[in-house]
Amino acid sequence: MKAKILLAGIAALPFAAQADGFDYTYVEGGYLSSSTDVGPFSVDGDGLGIRGSFGLNDTLNLFADYSTEDFDFGVSTSAFDVGAGGHWGLKDNLDFVGEVAWIRLEADSGNASASDDGLGVSGGLRYRANDKVELQGMLNYADVSDSDTSFGFSGRYYFSKAFALGAGLLFNDGDTAWNIGVRAGFKGH
Repeated sequence: MKAKILLAGIAALPFAAQADGFDYTYVEGGYLSSSTDVGPFSVDGDGLGIRGSFGLNDTLNLFADYSTEDFDFGVSTSAFDVGAGGHWGLKDNLDFVGEVAWIRLEADSGNASASDDGLGVSGGLRYRANDKVELQGMLNYADVSDSDTSFGFSGRYYFSKAFALGAGLLFNDGDTAWNIGVRAGFKGH
């Protein structure tokens, strides 16, 4: 369960990387909310997340994420991941995005704590509908304590070439998570 809850926090953040016209050098942060079923109970949590990405060239980027959430029943979680991504233009305004990351998950319930680390792999599409709207869908796989697969969808509305408001949804074996946040880009989208 803790791996699913923590992965939801990570994967709910809008994922990104860089190709022609897309910005892969940015910082973003926002509010997270997650819900998971644990036996007959539904456990809800909310918190904050931040992500940074640095475009190395026209195809590769490095990134890091950190998120923290407080859940029902006094459980708090944090997640950190660092990795590399690649992005390849399939046609104008459409990129294939792939990422590989090392993931560190921690959970604390006051009396007990647990932590684990593992690997994650993501792949999907990033699409620019017009100068203001960008959409992204990602399939995510993580192997931390146990293996887990999720699907995330996010969108951004650019108020300028450097600033955007974003939102995302994550679906994971009956669990859901959502986020809303802001992005500051450094190369323009």
